[in-house]
Amino acid sequence: MIKIDARFKLLEPLPTYLLGGSPAPGASPPYRELTLRGFDVRLKRGYRAYELSTTNAQNGDGFHSRGLAFARRVVPIAPDMSLEQQIVLPNAGDAVGISWRLLGNRITPVRLTATPIFSSAEPISSEIFVFEAEHDGGHLMWLPFRRAGKIIADANAHHIEPALGIDSDGQENTAAPSAFVFDLGRTPALLLLSVELPTSGAGDPLIGEFVANVANSQREDRNLGAAA
Repeated sequence: MIKIDARFKLLEPLPTYLLGGSPAPGASPPYRELTLRGFDVRLKRGYRAYELSTTNAQNGDGFHSRGLAFARRVVPIAPDMSLEQQIVLPNAGDAVGISWRLLGNRITPVRLTATPIFSSAEPISSEIFVFEAEHDGGHLMWLPFRRAGKIIADANAHHIEPALGIDSDGQENTAAPSAFVFDLGRTPALLLLSVELPTSGAGDPLIGEFVANVANSQREDRNLGAAA
């Protein structure tokens, strides 16, 4: 598993008797907390299957949401072909971006299945993400708690129900609500997870910069190929 340990704070609606009044000075809005433990990432190339794990990375201790902005890793998976993985974790939390693409001179088909695994101190729903295209711009939405915000997933992939058994690792309330399947190539495969924001809220700019950086790196590769 690719360890993440990023915390998502899902806002709860204010009680009815407080809606018409002013919040107390310095009061924080109520929320429920969910932890993205990481991604189960499986690769299939021909008849061979692989599993990506943080434990065989150079640092070996996971990507943590506090203080880390960006991480890149390149893994050889065949002669003249490697897998590039990039992760962004805004310091404020509440969002994660991850991308994969193939690098090299001899690209062969690779299928990647990524399953985000969540845990919480209280019971959470294990239902799959719900596709809400008409009202939410094609996002996948998941409601972990009955009275709190949603987790939003954006990906250039198709989603399926997860087929793996979740290793709870001592966590009582663990869920993998959906899996995302990518057919990899030189074009980046993207998966963005974030929390539902209030109407007046704005997304973390670091996620936008990450998407732009991934797209720009693809253009740079094309320019290098043209120059060669």
